[in-house]
Amino acid sequence: MKKFLTAIIFAFAFVAVPANAFTMDAQGGFCNRTSHMGRFNMSFYGHLWYPIDQMVFVGLGGGYEELDNVGYAPVSGSVWVRLPVGRTVLPIATGDFGYMFGKNNQMFWRAGAGLDIKNGDRSSIIFSGGYQFLNHSGNGYIYMQAGILIEM
Repeated sequence: MKKFLTAIIFAFAFVAVPANAFTMDAQGGFCNRTSHMGRFNMSFYGHLWYPIDQMVFVGLGGGYEELDNVGYAPVSGSVWVRLPVGRTVLPIATGDFGYMFGKNNQMFWRAGAGLDIKNGDRSSIIFSGGYQFLNHSGNGYIYMQAGILIEM
């Protein structure tokens, strides 16, 4: 219970977002167990971000994942860092830590990297991938996602 409360407090610590600093992303893709690479599970994830500056965002993430035919609703505290290499295509590093609600409620963390392809001043196309670990089951998963980022 202590881990659950810690994850919820961490996730909601970044909920208060000023009206002039609204940023969000929506992504979809797949998530595979590292030991069984042939089975693809759908994964949808999104974030509400608070921009520290143009390169660093912190926020709250959530979505839906199906892992080994079990549906989960993850909620997490998240960080997004654009690396200062390039102008239109920027490499990114991401991290999430939170709790998955579902048949087997458990803590999880994600670490990933990808590309942020700028469409203009306020939107980007995102391609990302990384590693996700479930605390209770002890399983590792690899995820790949694509989506869009909107900055206002």
